[in-house]
Amino acid sequence: MDGLTVAHSEYSHELHARREAEAEVTRLRVLLSGQAARITAMSNETRKGELHKQMTEDLCTNLSGLERDLSKLKVERDVTLAEMEELVSSKG
Repeated sequence: MDGLTVAHSEYSHELHARREAEAEVTRLRVLLSGQAARITAMSNETRKGELHKQMTEDLCTNLSGLERDLSKLKVERDVTLAEMEELVSSKG
């Protein structure tokens, strides 16, 4: 009977250790899942920030181009007005 009692005790001890290990694995999986979710959220924020930065740079570039084009148009307008004034004054 002693052999059976010892075997049962060892089995109970190992069963308990196994259940504790499984509980620890489950706890670690939950932690890992939470960390993965936080990393994903941070990654999304980083991507949003990079996209925002790129859009800002594009807008600045486009605005500079528009300002340059506007300056050219103003010069063309002034030249055209001067040419028209010259034509009017030469006819009169």
